[in-house]
Amino acid sequence: MKKIGEINMNKQHLALSLSVGVLGGISVFLASNILSSIYLIWVGFIAWGLFFKNGGDNNALKMTITAGIYGAVLAGIFFVLSGSINIGGQLNTPIWIAITVFLLIFGTQLSIFSCAPTAVCGYAATAGYIIHAADGAMIPMITSAAIHNPVITISLSIIIGSIFGMLSGKLAAAIGN
Repeated sequence: MKKIGEINMNKQHLALSLSVGVLGGISVFLASNILSSIYLIWVGFIAWGLFFKNGGDNNALKMTITAGIYGAVLAGIFFVLSGSINIGGQLNTPIWIAITVFLLIFGTQLSIFSCAPTAVCGYAATAGYIIHAADGAMIPMITSAAIHNPVITISLSIIIGSIFGMLSGKLAAAIGN
């Protein structure tokens, strides 16, 4: 039994820690500079973690990207529909949330979107970004095909973060061997 504060120096865990640390620094640099207009670091780190939670392999890469983007798209649909079709007066927002979240979870029956927690994270990240970025100023951008459309920004961040997850796993395997 380990004592409090005792660390088990597992070589593979050390390799993964090193790879995530180094690539995490690179990821932050890219999000702050070269990719600043399309990569939100916090979404990238969420996707990175989900990649490992989803299995940390090629299937996990596909699942994290497709389910995460699925959630982002449904959040975008929520904002478009709730802003253009009032179906419940003061209950408009809760009704549209209920409908789009139902569709979000119902759609996870399809194998391409089957990771419900990842889809929910994509939805939540998109909704949070839209609501909190510039006090909702991004809501009109939802229908734009521009790179600054919040659904596109969140989707690209999910893709980039998932790729960083895959790279960190491969780098850890190379270091650990």
